[in-house]
Amino acid sequence: MARFLKRNWMWLVMAATVALTGPLLARSSGETARQRSLDTLTEIMDLVQKQSPEPPTPRQLTHATIQGMLHTLDPHSNYMDESEFRLLREEQKGSFFGIGAIIQQHDQGIAIISPMKGGPAERLGVRSGDIIKEIDGTSTEGMSSNAALQKLRGEKGTIVEIALQRGGIAELLRFSIPRAEVPTNSVYYSFMLNPTTGFILIKDFGETTAEEFEKAVGNLKRQGMKQLILDLRGNGGGVLDAAIGICRQLLGPDQLIVSQKGRDGRDENQTRTSKGAMLDPFPLVILINRGSASASEIVAGAVQDHDRGLVVGQTSWGKGLVQSVLTINRSRGLALTTARYYTPSGRSIQRDYTHGLDDYYNPEDEKDAKPQGPAYKTDLGRTVYGGGGINPDYALPTLRLNEFMVDLRFRHQAFFRFAVHEKEHFGIKAGQHADEVVMGRFRAWALEQKLTLSDKDWEANLATMQEQLSIEMQNVAFGIEAGFKIQCEKNPEILKALELMPEAEALLQKKLLLRREPASTVASTH
Repeated sequence: MARFLKRNWMWLVMAATVALTGPLLARSSGETARQRSLDTLTEIMDLVQKQSPEPPTPRQLTHATIQGMLHTLDPHSNYMDESEFRLLREEQKGSFFGIGAIIQQHDQGIAIISPMKGGPAERLGVRSGDIIKEIDGTSTEGMSSNAALQKLRGEKGTIVEIALQRGGIAELLRFSIPRAEVPTNSVYYSFMLNPTTGFILIKDFGETTAEEFEKAVGNLKRQGMKQLILDLRGNGGGVLDAAIGICRQLLGPDQLIVSQKGRDGRDENQTRTSKGAMLDPFPLVILINRGSASASEIVAGAVQDHDRGLVVGQTSWGKGLVQSVLTINRSRGLALTTARYYTPSGRSIQRDYTHGLDDYYNPEDEKDAKPQGPAYKTDLGRTVYGGGGINPDYALPTLRLNEFMVDLRFRHQAFFRFAVHEKEHFGIKAGQHADEVVMGRFRAWALEQKLTLSDKDWEANLATMQEQLSIEMQNVAFGIEAGFKIQCEKNPEILKALELMPEAEALLQKKLLLRREPASTVASTH
């Protein structure tokens, strides 16, 4: 009975939402119809409060009703409560107040993956591999990473009490850590892959992203960079101005970056580079995948349409809806879709969502086939397609771990746990890979932990296990950038990007010839 009423409560909320949105959004409905809908909504909410055996709080009911209304519009219009809106603002501004540590949910608690260099946690002696058992006296058992993150963040200078479990020490270690400003840089990694190839990974787009990118490019040039790989994989977007700022650094003069059109197709707003912009002529390859969305797709689409560089990886998400973030009572927010994005060639970025949100949020594996949308032409006449995200110029299959590796890496977190053990008992050197000796110790340790490792699984997955262990060893000993550099050595997308650099150079030269860039521009920077 309770389950029946719970289902019906959700139906009542949605029914009230439909009753509210129909007259509210229809231009022909008058104030009388709108008031009738509001009265219906109020009456149903009152009935739910009085009759349901498990009545929701007014806050829960209001939140569900608003979200139900917004989701009848499109997948991305969204209402944010106080904590969600605060988190959004922190991510956009590029800093927050916390302890300065990368954390991850663990079966024993919340694991410290890596303290941030110079942050409060590192200064007080928190280490990689420590398990947070308590936060301000509250057990972390069953706590999600996001819930722990909310507890660890707070006002500047306030104290958070944490209790840590550290390998080899029976008693919990207790720390009183003052929260301090922790930068959330969008440019997550910036280093040289080889003497001439720079690598920049942008994890999201915030208010400081364009400035961070400019500094990173300048720093890599001083180290000898002649060509660049820009990694936007897993970058779900963010602030539009940040994407525009990066495009203005990559594209030539007076080039269209992105167009925005209102829902009726009118009120078009175009954003271009300045007429006096100077193209910085280094070959460029951009990496994308299904997790690349919104602002990432604007950058990749503009680069691709203007033949500024090549795009490698998997088809991007396909989020081409523009959300205007509106503040409600200073502490809450409404992200309301007000327009659509179009790339310079005129193609829509947005993927179809008319078949339901389940299909939209859980798309089938399209094996990187080009969408069945209209064809467009780049500046040099290459064919690109609209209506389904950004298709890479060179599509690579998505790499997936088999069930055996999923068990070891995620369910048992075996590589991370062993790396902590290895560091404590044998030490880890910078750049060290897991050799046969380390793999022998790992197998013995895994058997002690009662993990299932058959000879067949061991032989079939040996190379992948060695790679994962090498990455985690560097993570826990020297930080996640050190581990990521190990990962880059065999990453298929990065290896393909390096292979394609001569083609990216040829494409750039054709573009320069087409636009008749002054020779002095090339000579001064190439």
